[in-house]
Amino acid sequence: MLRRLWTFASQCQTSHFLPLRKRDIVEEMPSPVGHLLAGVVAGSLVSPRAGWPALAACAVAAAIPDIDLLLPVAHRGPTHSVAAAIIAFAAAVLVLQGTQWREDRVRLASAIALAVLSHALLDWLGEDSSRPRGVMAFWPVSTGYYISNLDLFGAVDRRYWIDGFWRRNIAAFARELAILVPLAWLATRRARPRKRI
Repeated sequence: MLRRLWTFASQCQTSHFLPLRKRDIVEEMPSPVGHLLAGVVAGSLVSPRAGWPALAACAVAAAIPDIDLLLPVAHRGPTHSVAAAIIAFAAAVLVLQGTQWREDRVRLASAIALAVLSHALLDWLGEDSSRPRGVMAFWPVSTGYYISNLDLFGAVDRRYWIDGFWRRNIAAFARELAILVPLAWLATRRARPRKRI
């Protein structure tokens, strides 16, 4: 199974030398709102009885990988990797040790790690033509960038001065909402704490 997954991932590895037309260049992948919704879904999958504070933590954790925009590292680099999710898990276990969630800390830390990983998944599934294309998902084992080329999520562009900025961003945002809001709704319905009789 792992061998097949690695083979698929290797086929998805991007080339830095693909030609681009000027109009095709976009700089972003899914919006922060899309990442927040994916974090809620991820948190609900791992911890179905999680309350809103835990789901909010997962939503924030899902947006954290874009901190690399503020750091002197490559965007969609190490912060968008499985290693980043493992680090988030370890940090969450340590932080939750001294809280009211101490008993359930491994489950909540797993939810937070999956939320961080959901960020890389959405970016991997998203449209991207900036160089290098994709995410550095397997850092530090591999420094290759991987992308699915499915373009499930449209690119959200930050360059407001370019023609069609609003049209493209609204279309991409609407597509994200159409995919992720139903998933988040189903996940949160499942995540509601059950009443004890």
